[in-house]
Amino acid sequence: MRKRWQELGLYHKFSLTIILVGLIPMLLLTTYISRSMIQDYRKALEIQYEQATNYMADSIESMLESYNGVSKMPYYYNMSSYGSTYSSYMSFDNFRKIVYGEIYSEETMQQQRQSDMENFLQYLGNLDSSIVCLHFIGKDLDGEKIDFHKAMDGTYFNNEMLLEQLVGYEELERESNKLILIPPHNTAYKNGINREVFSAARNYFDLRGNVGNTPYVGTLFFDIDIRRFDRIFMNIDYQNDERFYVTDAQGSCFYSNDKNRIGCNVLVEITDNKRDLVMQKAVGDSNLTVTVVMDMNKAFAKIQHTQKIIYVIIAASICALMGGSVFFSKRLTKPLREIMTQMEQIGTGNFDIELPVRSNDEIGILAGRFNQMSGALKQYINQSYVAQIRQNEAELTALKSQIYPHFLYNTLEVIRMTALDDSEKKVPEMIEALSDQIHYLIGPMQDMVPLEKEADVVRKYVYLLNCRISGKIQLSVNVQAVSSLIVPKLILQPVVENAYVHGIKPKKGSGCIMIEAYMEEAVLHMNVMDNGVGMDEDAVARLYEIMNGTNPGIKSEYNWQSIGLKNVNDRIKYLYGEQYGIEITSTAGIGTNVHIIMPVNGQDGGGHYGDKDEDGAGG
Repeated sequence: MRKRWQELGLYHKFSLTIILVGLIPMLLLTTYISRSMIQDYRKALEIQYEQATNYMADSIESMLESYNGVSKMPYYYNMSSYGSTYSSYMSFDNFRKIVYGEIYSEETMQQQRQSDMENFLQYLGNLDSSIVCLHFIGKDLDGEKIDFHKAMDGTYFNNEMLLEQLVGYEELERESNKLILIPPHNTAYKNGINREVFSAARNYFDLRGNVGNTPYVGTLFFDIDIRRFDRIFMNIDYQNDERFYVTDAQGSCFYSNDKNRIGCNVLVEITDNKRDLVMQKAVGDSNLTVTVVMDMNKAFAKIQHTQKIIYVIIAASICALMGGSVFFSKRLTKPLREIMTQMEQIGTGNFDIELPVRSNDEIGILAGRFNQMSGALKQYINQSYVAQIRQNEAELTALKSQIYPHFLYNTLEVIRMTALDDSEKKVPEMIEALSDQIHYLIGPMQDMVPLEKEADVVRKYVYLLNCRISGKIQLSVNVQAVSSLIVPKLILQPVVENAYVHGIKPKKGSGCIMIEAYMEEAVLHMNVMDNGVGMDEDAVARLYEIMNGTNPGIKSEYNWQSIGLKNVNDRIKYLYGEQYGIEITSTAGIGTNVHIIMPVNGQDGGGHYGDKDEDGAGG
């Protein structure tokens, strides 16, 4: 990961840093804050609607408790001994007497009982203004069905069967002694205004029997205007299109702020809703439940809208930051890339460059300092590097000049000795070979020649040696495969001379020198092997020390010695680098191998060697 980060450009690093350090934390913080707001708001809503649910449940319980008291009135209703009725709560059996007709004569019973029951029902209806109708359905002493009705608006009933059907009289639980609530229905069973009501009912029993044996007398019904719930729900502040339901255990809706749901079964609508927030509260010991259903999407609409605005702002900030990062990173990286390009030019040796200074900020200062550095470096190169090159050339020329007199002296001595022996035919050949040698030696050390030309000069050098020592050196040259490759001048002759002087000559006999060359992966390898006296490890180490040192050779009483190998090694390293040069392997009594390693310069194109001027000197 770290490596990949290091490989990224400055522009990508800058952009990623802006995103990772600035935008992502901002996005995470905003997401955390918005979620916290939603959670806190949800808790606040739950508390608010829990309180509203409790309030509604308590209010409905109080309302039902009042109707529960109304439904118990038959047990406390009394009638005077003279047949007139009046309110009294000191007797518990007079209502049964009215129902059974025990206090009436047979001739007037029907009429008086009807009148007394209507008065009783009228009395109950006056206790609460929301009671629309009252009914009593039961049996007389003969077991015959009797029913009495009273509409508080003065109308009369015309369909008792419809009433019994709507209130579910036949399915009514006759043994229950609690207030019974009947789901909403209309008052189509009477003439006049048809209203939506729900009914409360209570069974009336003959309390004269033993405990547990109280015969059923009848059931009192009173229809309550459904708008009675409005008094409770009018105090509820509707904010998010909440839905309120008052339902029984079977899911029948007694009341809802959605009027279309009143009288319908909403059990599935409430219990299968897993998306919305549902708050429920049982109404006392009745079978009613108050339910609040809140659409979470609508409840959180404002917060979600605010959240969207925040995300839009973040997105705009991201775009602005990305645009700003692109703008500033380009302004930053473009001059840097220009500086890098110009630095590459400086690496090639071109110091005549100057960056434009477009601003006074750090980049402008850097460009100005770069121009100053380039100029100072150019001046330094001219003063130091060029001077060093000239110094190296002077040293190489000095090294070369030490070869000339040594070689020339030996060769002239051979020609002199040959002339004293009256070998006139041999002398011209030797002079021609020496002339070629001198012509080859004269000229700058940087001259490059084909490898075959270098090998030819070595052959003539060995020929001159053999003229002096009567043919004691056998030379084998195998460079045909790479003969056209270009090599520095005098790269083989000093090594061959070293092989003769320090290898074969000390044996005081004949010897062999073999030269071979080959190319391997764009690297030229040349081996100069001899079967001379060889060297032990210490001698090889001293030789390496000389080649790697700063002295041109070993200082003797008269001159520097052992300069050939060091000269070749230094020239290769100067020209191609420290990874190239000479490697030496030797075994005492066996011989020595000098391995020359250098890059392939190319093939002879006719431009490096072979052209002569008018007086015959090399170019």
